[in-house]
Amino acid sequence: MVLDPPTNVKKKLLWAVSLAAVCAPVVALGLRLREDARADRWMQEGTAKLDVSIDRAPTPESLDWHGAEVLFDRVVRVSGDGDRGRRARALWHSCRALGDLSRAELVLASAEVQTARREDPDELRVTFVEAVVLQRRGERRRAAQALEGITRGASVPETLRARVGLHRLDLMLDEGDGHGALTLAESLAHGTTVRAALGNRLGLARSAVGDVAGARAAFEAAHQSDPRDAAALINLARIARTSGDREGARRMLQQALALDETSGEAWLAYGVVLTDLGAMAEARRAVLEAGRRMPDQPGPWTTQGEIDLRENHPVEAVASFREALQRAPDDTGARTNLGVALARTGDRQGALQAFEQVTQRAPSVGQAWNGLGVMRLGMSDPEGAIGPLEHASRLLPDDPNPPMNLGLAYERLRRWNEAARAFRETLRRAPAHELATAHLAAMQPGAGRAQSVRTRVTASR
Repeated sequence: MVLDPPTNVKKKLLWAVSLAAVCAPVVALGLRLREDARADRWMQEGTAKLDVSIDRAPTPESLDWHGAEVLFDRVVRVSGDGDRGRRARALWHSCRALGDLSRAELVLASAEVQTARREDPDELRVTFVEAVVLQRRGERRRAAQALEGITRGASVPETLRARVGLHRLDLMLDEGDGHGALTLAESLAHGTTVRAALGNRLGLARSAVGDVAGARAAFEAAHQSDPRDAAALINLARIARTSGDREGARRMLQQALALDETSGEAWLAYGVVLTDLGAMAEARRAVLEAGRRMPDQPGPWTTQGEIDLRENHPVEAVASFREALQRAPDDTGARTNLGVALARTGDRQGALQAFEQVTQRAPSVGQAWNGLGVMRLGMSDPEGAIGPLEHASRLLPDDPNPPMNLGLAYERLRRWNEAARAFRETLRRAPAHELATAHLAAMQPGAGRAQSVRTRVTASR
């Protein structure tokens, strides 16, 4: 065997080292390109899990957030601090926020979504999760602004646009904008098959504008599209309750709970119906279960307070309504009822402040105007009571309490003709109203005026 001279061996070694040095960047580039391709694929798969249709995932929490979280974590590991890495981290934190929401851990979800916003404030999916968290926290205005910002986006995935539409509907309904909600719901339903999620909201919007038959049809269509969706049964039960069929409402809610015993909404509606039926012990148990299922929602506490008022426990009612307002400071119903409860405890100043806050934040709430007028009347300010009570009478055209209280205010000011007109309006609304009849009779000639009649102000709830 012939061996190469030492000089030839050295030359070959130098050539091999030089070739390796030349090839190394090419190999590294190939590996990098392969990693980039895998990261892009993982990013696409992760966002696809967040972009599934509402039919497959009706709520944000029902998205496959865990699978998406795993994929975004892989992207972060290979992407570093570049744009793709920051976007992946933002989406990863958003997925964790959805996981927190699924466990009703609202504080943790808020922290995660704030971190996500710092990583990538322009990612629309992050903005959507932020809006959902804000909505669950009761910050409706900020939630609406966030959702409105998404709709102005140039390239919004259609599935995300549909989810945004549903949440905008929820906010409109929560704010009492029934006509706006109906317009939006009908535009979303136009030209598409109305599935359960949209059908339920369409029914709620129709119900908000007084179209009971249309609402029932929408809820029934939603139930037919997905017989295992408890929400349609809950909504049909509410219509049955409103129409006076409380036993029918109870049966529907029992069916809803059989479909989904974890539904806080079903437990809450069940508690309300049981309260109507006078089964107070069962009602309290149902409301407590609703609170356990929805610890961050005001509804169970508001209903608990209403039960307390019904059973003449105003101090406990005050505590319940304050718990509700801790969860949703803008809840006008809870704040109005807080005013009623405070009035019953004798805290007129506190009640006055509560009613004033509602009239400033939500001027269309007639019960708050009536409460404000009653408090001013009770605090020897009949002149200041007239404006709120006149406004309440207009906002509550079927409620006899505002005109009755208005008549009492005019009576205190010895404005007899206006007082008589208010009492007659009370009797138009409630022909058997004994107090209005007595005051009106006492005002007739020779009856010694109304001073002989025992007066009483009435605060409607």
